[in-house]
Amino acid sequence: MIDYHFKAAKDAGTALSQLYEIISMLRSPDGCPYDRAQTEKSSAGNLIDEVYEYLDGVNKDDMASCREEIGDVLLNVISILQIHQDKKDFSCVDAVNEVCEKLIRRHPHVFSDKSVESVEEGLSLWNSVKEEEKGHRSSIEEVIGHIPSGMPPLEKSFEIQKKLGRMGFEWNNIDEVIDKVYEELDEVKDAIHEGSQEHIEDELGDVFLTIVNLARWLRVRPDQALERANRKITSRFTRLSQLASERGIAVDHEHMEELDRLWEEVKEGEN
Repeated sequence: MIDYHFKAAKDAGTALSQLYEIISMLRSPDGCPYDRAQTEKSSAGNLIDEVYEYLDGVNKDDMASCREEIGDVLLNVISILQIHQDKKDFSCVDAVNEVCEKLIRRHPHVFSDKSVESVEEGLSLWNSVKEEEKGHRSSIEEVIGHIPSGMPPLEKSFEIQKKLGRMGFEWNNIDEVIDKVYEELDEVKDAIHEGSQEHIEDELGDVFLTIVNLARWLRVRPDQALERANRKITSRFTRLSQLASERGIAVDHEHMEELDRLWEEVKEGEN
């Protein structure tokens, strides 16, 4: 048994230090078998899950959930650092020093004599400093190659198009993007008439690609927009099911007309 007594910290530095100390104890020989068994890969998987749970709290504007889940995010981040330190890959201090130094180096408009007037100028300066560090302008292959292969397809599409846009492969305005959406939808119709499932899948993929690009232009994360839509349709159908049960309406094809009226009632109730 480890004799340890928790004492609530009063500043961020002490709080983070205490979390790191507790995780170190959990992974020690006298600690927890489960925690000792974790690897950087398993902890990274847990980290992804916790980030999604945090985003769920953000989307619901649930601050109690946000507070809990961001704590779990920190737990997994520090666990990963501890695992690498245990394996003597690198130390926690090395990783934190490196990111601190990078932040200062890539913000010369904050820590030096450069100046920027907008978000776009700040991002452009960041990228130019990054290119100077490498000694060359990144090729398309390098830029896209840095996108994690395991990233979910929707998020990967967003990252690919964002990076290509920064390299100059960009639409002139949002109207062109919207026109492209309609163009791709017409190509889906042509593929449907042709009857080839492979062609339909190919053209539908282009529709998704263009919709993601539209989201990028509107400064919307497509995964978050889709999750919002998922919550909305789940909520609406839950309410529709409740109303149908209350009014003795069966939820089946034979009662679609009545169900359509309930659907409109649910939507009006939201407004």
